[in-house]
Amino acid sequence: MSERKQWISSFSWNSLTVVLQVVIQLLYTAVMARWIAPADFAMMGVVISMMGFAEIFSQVGIGPAIIQRKQIEQHHINGAFWTAVALGASFTLLFVGMAPWLSHIYHMPRLTLITQVVSTSFFISALGVVPRSFMMKQMAFKTFFKASMVSIIGGNLLVGLTLAFLGWGVWAYVWALFAQNALMTLAYWWYTPIRVGWAGVKRGTKDLLHYGVGSTLFNALNYAATKVDVTLVPLGLGPQQWKMAGWYERSAYVVSLPITIMAKLSDNVLFSGMSKMQEERERLKRLVVLTTHVLALAIIPASVWVIFHAEWLMTFYLGDQYAGSGIILQYLFVAVIFRTLNRVSDALLRAVNATFQASWIKLVYVAMMALGTWYALPFGVQYVGLAIAMSTAIHFIMGAWMGQKMIDGALWEVLYVTRFAWFLGAIVAVEQVMVKVFFPVSPMASAIFGLLLFGTTMLFIILKKSSWLGGDGINPIQFLPERIRAKFKLN
Repeated sequence: MSERKQWISSFSWNSLTVVLQVVIQLLYTAVMARWIAPADFAMMGVVISMMGFAEIFSQVGIGPAIIQRKQIEQHHINGAFWTAVALGASFTLLFVGMAPWLSHIYHMPRLTLITQVVSTSFFISALGVVPRSFMMKQMAFKTFFKASMVSIIGGNLLVGLTLAFLGWGVWAYVWALFAQNALMTLAYWWYTPIRVGWAGVKRGTKDLLHYGVGSTLFNALNYAATKVDVTLVPLGLGPQQWKMAGWYERSAYVVSLPITIMAKLSDNVLFSGMSKMQEERERLKRLVVLTTHVLALAIIPASVWVIFHAEWLMTFYLGDQYAGSGIILQYLFVAVIFRTLNRVSDALLRAVNATFQASWIKLVYVAMMALGTWYALPFGVQYVGLAIAMSTAIHFIMGAWMGQKMIDGALWEVLYVTRFAWFLGAIVAVEQVMVKVFFPVSPMASAIFGLLLFGTTMLFIILKKSSWLGGDGINPIQFLPERIRAKFKLN
């Protein structure tokens, strides 16, 4: 298979995986939100945030090191597997012991047992690090699609919804996570069996550790920045205001869905592809500009529509108990734009082994998010969203600057290429204002009519004004198969 076809195939299968995951997760969350109280979601948000942060350290970047390294030998596989398993077991035991203390800090007695059960994910996930990394390294995204569907359907839909229907409350969420992790690990080994031994464990670990430590630091700071608000909001509000904390946690969750799509595309396809061309600076420059442009076209106009109809989206998706939380979603979706665009720089910095150099930017980002959250909280949770949006915009510029510096590129090229997407976003904004002013029938009717108008406008631009999508070299239309362009008469 040619390199171009491999990229197209990888992107297609990975996109299908991510889209189906998000659709299933949307349906799953919509049902669970009606069976589980907002306070329980806030509690799970705290647990998952802490676990996700610690899991980055529990694997010390072993997986990314396998993907980024050009040649992998048996001693690397042995070292990666046993190091990941040892660390996974250690972190599971650590959180089992820490659970009572965490429960005391947050004044939630149930948090002890929940944390202990969820912490088993460290060990379970560690078992699947090596086969998953080889899937990504080989860009075997069709296989990854199969593994993902097994885990999400079995864990969320079968286990989670069944237990929620039977009245298990927050424990339905807990056991769904456990089942999803277990099924995913089993699927990795089923589809990508790896031979593991003891020979050369120390040498293999040492070879992978330098990149792994830098990747761990980079990813840990990045994760901390994206979760610090969800962790600090309930701590700052206290138990008496857990409903508001639940509002913020669910708004942050809704926001995480498009970010998850872009993150998985960048972490899988972009990171794997950029790692293969890490020494070809000119190709990397073109790829960074192109992917930034395409992501901007995808996220900016769509985010504008969401911002105008945020209140209706929250109540429609999660129920009437979330009425009033739309303003939180509005601010957070501004952050979605910049978090999405920053995925390109993140993938680039990891691919060219610049994680140590870029970690100071992540450290500044964490500080901005934490301080912004804490100082905005007394004025209301919606102002936390505003602080997050401002911090994320600054972080995007800093990350783009560092990424361009590493490949001898120019920051202005990355910023300037987004002009097409901002123009489309302005068109959508004008349309949605007109819908709100001239068709104020109901929030639902306005949202649906606004969505139809948005979709029609985008379709018109693609078919009749494709030049609005960018010039030669960056216009996404040119990357469509010839038969599709000919059929729809696309230039």
